[in-house]
Amino acid sequence: MELLALEQVTKRYAADRPPAVDGLTLTVQQGEILTFLGPSGCGKTTTLRLIAGFEVPDSGRVVIRSETMAGPGRWVPPEERGIGVVFQDYALFPHLTVAENVGFGLHHLGRSARRERVRQILELVGLETFASRYPHALSGGQQQRVALARALAPAPALILLDEPFSNLDADLRAQMREEVERILRHTGTTAIFVTHDQEEAFTLADRVGVLNQGRLEQLDTPETVYHHPATRFVAEFVGATDFLPGAVTAEGIATELGVFPNPEGRDIGERVKVMLRPDDITFVPRPDGQGVIVRRYFRGSENLYCLRLPSGHLVHSSQGSATVYARGTRVRAEANLIHVVTFSQGA
Repeated sequence: MELLALEQVTKRYAADRPPAVDGLTLTVQQGEILTFLGPSGCGKTTTLRLIAGFEVPDSGRVVIRSETMAGPGRWVPPEERGIGVVFQDYALFPHLTVAENVGFGLHHLGRSARRERVRQILELVGLETFASRYPHALSGGQQQRVALARALAPAPALILLDEPFSNLDADLRAQMREEVERILRHTGTTAIFVTHDQEEAFTLADRVGVLNQGRLEQLDTPETVYHHPATRFVAEFVGATDFLPGAVTAEGIATELGVFPNPEGRDIGERVKVMLRPDDITFVPRPDGQGVIVRRYFRGSENLYCLRLPSGHLVHSSQGSATVYARGTRVRAEANLIHVVTFSQGA
């Protein structure tokens, strides 16, 4: 069932500046986890604020459960939209205990009902023994869970999370991603995350929406966004990417690393750029190899090699962490593309 719809939503903060959000149209289904991914300033947070009601769109409609929340002649304030929000800095009330923070939005319930709801939610997020503590006595991960519990307590139709893991260290981020996803799936809560971290987006989301300069470049499953990017911007943003020039022939797409299939049906004679991911490229050391290792990046679980081809083009290859070759080693490079994705030379 469709829970949220944005219809040609546009928001501009200054008349002489491009729109922060430009004609955004999408739908979100009940129980879905959607992630907005994109660089700083692409419109992610503004989109969340438009959905929540913290900003008024210049045009277009925001619809929740078939009811217009914002549109021509219609405006529903944030507190009446049935939306929970988890802010980047958690925004906990320092003078209230954990239980009081979680129960803050439950004043419509009687005292005993409110107490029981707070107990249930704290148990859900694993903080039932911390009810009487104050935020300053909690770790970053615990504060985040309190913020999530407070957003969940009123049983909102939708939860919005604005870079909720950005203040946590790498190990805790991964742990909290799993914990938050578990809670959202358990409760069947529809959620929209904002992030600029592709790993975070791919780990959490049923679908990923990639934003660029206020426009939606692609909205699809994480696998499709990664393997079949709709635009060159998406290809470059969602993973390490190289582009190798090629020419479409009757046999396929001829490149410096071989001839690839032409599944997109490009016209013979067309000049294209073939997308290559580091896991598409393999190599073996050979004295007569056509490639040269110019750089190795050790990443713990892998080595990322930068190879220079005879044309001068650079491609990258991911190898195991124990596979170590020196700079200057000549190699024979090969491309093994499972998904052939091309872009026009001018793209």
